[in-house]
Amino acid sequence: MSLFETEETNQYTFEPVTLHPFYAEINRSLVRQALIPFTKRPSGAALSIVDMACGTGVITRLIAEEFVRLGLPGRILCVDPSAEALRLAQKSMQEMEVKAHFIQGDADDLSSIVQNADAAFFCNAIHLVSDKLSAFQHMKTILAPGGIFACNSAFFDGTNVGETQRFARLWIRRAVGWLRKEHPEVMFSRETKAVAMQWINPEEYSALLKESGFKSIEITLEKAFIPLDALRDLGKYWLFIEGALPGVPLPIGATALGISVYQAGQELDIAGVDRMWLQMVARKE
Repeated sequence: MSLFETEETNQYTFEPVTLHPFYAEINRSLVRQALIPFTKRPSGAALSIVDMACGTGVITRLIAEEFVRLGLPGRILCVDPSAEALRLAQKSMQEMEVKAHFIQGDADDLSSIVQNADAAFFCNAIHLVSDKLSAFQHMKTILAPGGIFACNSAFFDGTNVGETQRFARLWIRRAVGWLRKEHPEVMFSRETKAVAMQWINPEEYSALLKESGFKSIEITLEKAFIPLDALRDLGKYWLFIEGALPGVPLPIGATALGISVYQAGQELDIAGVDRMWLQMVARKE
């Protein structure tokens, strides 16, 4: 299970979105939910936590902060296919009290890297994986009996609600209008179904977790208000560009979405929109 990665997608990443305050808030909520069971462990029992697809370490820091807040001892193993992301993640953890180890790899390597982990996090990346059942099974193999798996995504069937649907449609219409005016040579693809469009709903995620051998599955939807500046950064993410403007070159698509997001916001007189985040916590049988 390798996450899709090319030189171009490495330039149009999700990382700018992670710098906005709402992102830390929504993921901190998941981290706290997942770590609650460990507050009942005997004092001094060290935890082994895996942060899969850790990126530049935003979630790693949230886990470390929760360790400190709860007084939990332990270490975090951070795994990511990108050497540059791991370098930045390691730098961001230098002043943290919690020990973290960084390894370049993907989910296929996990079983040879770690066994009997107490918890595993796979945040904001499951939508990139076409074979989600296999991904969940990989995560299960590295967990100790009773281990916790935490996963989330804002790219699923149900993420857009209410006014967000109206805004999203207007945003794309304005982006298409800009493209036709400024880049009439650009052709949209009607044949290629982008990974971004292959969304499944919460019930389907729950069924996959059960099939993978997880139980006590808790699935919640949390609302996050995303300001226009954050939506602009979302519009620079390759996965979003491919889903919104299939077939359009990433640099041109990012520009179109960056301009049109403010046009749509101005027309609707809004400063941002609500987006639902799918939060999943499950226990290994």
